[in-house]
Amino acid sequence: MLTDWVGSKQTFLDEIAVSKHHGIITGRYGGSTASGAIKNEDGLLAMQDEAMTWSLAVLLDAHHRADSAELVVAAIKKDRTSLAELLEQDDAFFRLEEYFVSLFTSPEFTQACHQLSGETSCLIVFQKKQFLWWLSIGDCMAYLLHPDLAQFGQFALNQRQFYEWVGKVNTFDLDIPCYTVGRRQLRPGMNHIVLMTDGVLDTADRYFHNAQNLYDVFMNGPELDVGVRAILHHVHAHKVRDSATIICWSYHNAADALMSSDFGKL
Repeated sequence: MLTDWVGSKQTFLDEIAVSKHHGIITGRYGGSTASGAIKNEDGLLAMQDEAMTWSLAVLLDAHHRADSAELVVAAIKKDRTSLAELLEQDDAFFRLEEYFVSLFTSPEFTQACHQLSGETSCLIVFQKKQFLWWLSIGDCMAYLLHPDLAQFGQFALNQRQFYEWVGKVNTFDLDIPCYTVGRRQLRPGMNHIVLMTDGVLDTADRYFHNAQNLYDVFMNGPELDVGVRAILHHVHAHKVRDSATIICWSYHNAADALMSSDFGKL
């Protein structure tokens, strides 16, 4: 399964759209025209195998124009067959960083970046069985929601970075490209993986700056799509100008996870 979208093709201004593609939920809101929204520069791409053993999501938040988001989506789609083959391999978690860095530094991609008008944040998250991998360039956010983690106030996978992009201004033009990668083991039971652009955080009350509120929406609600719709209704009610895009899915992990050696002894 593959689905993709860029806001330049369908803006969703003043409109909330929530869709389910296989096991992945996407939510899109183009911003409030009453607050001056005139365009949507977000984008996304999601892939999932038929057995739902792995999921890959790419979330984009472009600046100035959406052409950088369009370029990233097109580049990944063009090579999606070899990418899917990689994701099926046992060593996928060790090869993904090299794969995407090679893609973003290829002569064809680099030359195309120099022709763009803008640049984009880019967040890539891959989940296969009980493990999760991500690569983050810029200020899109990813969360892993589970009670074991929430009891310690742990929600976010990455930290927002405000001076990283792919496109006309490009982190891969640096002598040392700057981005974040990581891996995480899922906890036993139901895990929710959530990606979102910063439009979700731009409400006047800064409600979702507190990740506990995000956790409560998903963990206390009946279905993921209901939670996504509730979040975007909150954004719409506060007349946020920026576009807000969400990708999320759940995975029930039947495998054990690490616990401390003194667990249950104190």
